Amino acid sequence: MTGIVRAQGSTIALALALALPGAAAGQTVPPAALQTAPADPARLAVAGKVVAKLVPQGVYLRMMRDAFPQMMDAMIGQMSGLTPTELGEEDTRGKTLEQIAAERDPAFRERMTIMTRVISDEMGKVMDKLEPRVRVALGKSFARRFTLQQLGEMDAFFATPTGAAFAQDYLLTFMDPEMVQEMSAAAPEMMRVMPAVMKRIEKETAHLPPPTKPETSQ
Repeated sequence: MTGIVRAQGSTIALALALALPGAAAGQTVPPAALQTAPADPARLAVAGKVVAKLVPQGVYLRMMRDAFPQMMDAMIGQMSGLTPTELGEEDTRGKTLEQIAAERDPAFRERMTIMTRVISDEMGKVMDKLEPRVRVALGKSFARRFTLQQLGEMDAFFATPTGAAFAQDYLLTFMDPEMVQEMSAAAPEMMRVMPAVMKRIEKETAHLPPPTKPETSQ
């Protein structure tokens, strides 16, 4: 059952990362040189205008509400076709994760559908609250990474009909069927390499003392 739980958790984490590219970019730690460089006020002002167009109000709520469930369903469908052996576990049954889960939980598929809906609803609320902070963070990042001329050219482009259309739907393209299909197909491949990744981590952390076990169940 461990493989099923790990696969589900990894699928959800991967789907969230793919669904929220702007949010992830806003929280990425920039290189040290960029961290120490103060943002120029003029660049920051134009960067704010650019980012406001790339991350329009309510975009994350729309993504989580309208597209995330479909992405999750597709990715879970791909992951459910794997066997525990493909996830690095000893298993001789030859059954897929979905078959094993259905034997232990006849309501498995419905439970996953409900879980996806709940995650979509709750994460949509969270991201809607975090969205202004994402815009501020991206604005600072843009102000450091791009010159005033570059930012001005971006702003001018986004003021055109084509630029406005691009900016309005840029983040939503990450949830389009073509992207969902490719990311869903990639999910099993990513899970297949996890056993080797974990073995490498175990090997390269072997010199470290084991983590302290909690004294209570909490």
